[in-house]
Amino acid sequence: MRFVEGNRYEENSLRTVRLGIIDSHIESVVVYHDIARDLPTLMPGFVDIHIHGGGGADTMDATAKAFATIAKTHARYGTTSLLLTTVTESPDRIEQVLREVKSYRKEQDEHAATVEGVHLEGPFIHPQKAGAQRRDRIIDPDPDLAKAWFSSGVVKMITLAPDRPHAKDVAKMAADSGILVSVGHTNANVPDLLAAKESGFSHVTHLCNAMPSIHHREVGPIGFVMEDDQFTADLICDGIHVNERMMRILIRSIGTERLMLITDAIRACGVGSGIYDLGGLTVEVADGACRLQDGTLAGSILTMADAVKSVQSLGRVSSYASAMMASYNPAKRIGLLRKGKIETGYDADIVALDAAGSTLWTMIQGKMAFEA
Repeated sequence: MRFVEGNRYEENSLRTVRLGIIDSHIESVVVYHDIARDLPTLMPGFVDIHIHGGGGADTMDATAKAFATIAKTHARYGTTSLLLTTVTESPDRIEQVLREVKSYRKEQDEHAATVEGVHLEGPFIHPQKAGAQRRDRIIDPDPDLAKAWFSSGVVKMITLAPDRPHAKDVAKMAADSGILVSVGHTNANVPDLLAAKESGFSHVTHLCNAMPSIHHREVGPIGFVMEDDQFTADLICDGIHVNERMMRILIRSIGTERLMLITDAIRACGVGSGIYDLGGLTVEVADGACRLQDGTLAGSILTMADAVKSVQSLGRVSSYASAMMASYNPAKRIGLLRKGKIETGYDADIVALDAAGSTLWTMIQGKMAFEA
């Protein structure tokens, strides 16, 4: 047995803990009454269900090298599990990604975040809410195509617009297969969303972005999530996609138990400013924002470590709540039942942070994947 010591945030306190680790899991947790201030803060490894890229690589590159680069890049910032996320592209390109991810998952790099599967973002979205997705690649939801994609066994989440033809048929098929079905890139109104809920939708992708704004006579997806406690949602907490006041309104209205953090990171994450490609679109990264030439936001260069800091400072949530939003909540939503907590029996997926919230080291299934 190996031991790790650090300070763990609990719901109402900070406690020093000594973790006993055997192989890939936490075998024991000893909690001390006195706090050792010189130890790092331990959080459950972050689980990011929406990552397009990082380190110069993109999911749509569809190679094992690209997947490993993305997973290693995000492990540097505390992410221990992730979903590689596609963009709206041709069915052939998407099928290639699914094949390559299935192959990659058989021999993953132990020094990289675990690729748990794929998040299909598109191509079944609304053309009027395409955001940074190619309109010429958008197609109506196709149950036969979706069935073939789901049969790969690697699709864990799908974002589609419920207000498109046959969307509810695809959603039911996905939900029946254990896939998280999310509302996104949509013009859906409340009647659309009520019907969507009946067909298997239960989540909303990057809440507030690529969807109608909330209105006092038509609350749309934003108000729907606020009111319906059976729905969850994710947020890009970089202070750009959603400003701090809206962030606090959403957190107060929905609660941290139903919200989770994502990065929506593109290949520029971990690289820096410059000109990049995202699904065939040109993106300029400058002053921390990623935009198309017309000013449309196009993903982010956010890391999960920075998202945690941001939701604490801008969203004014506790360290304990931010850890739930970054780890346990997304893990639970995609069925990773042994991840997201620093508790006996859980996987030894742990991130150690310094006083400034920067990553000191990342452990994935008991093995050190990154050390600063």
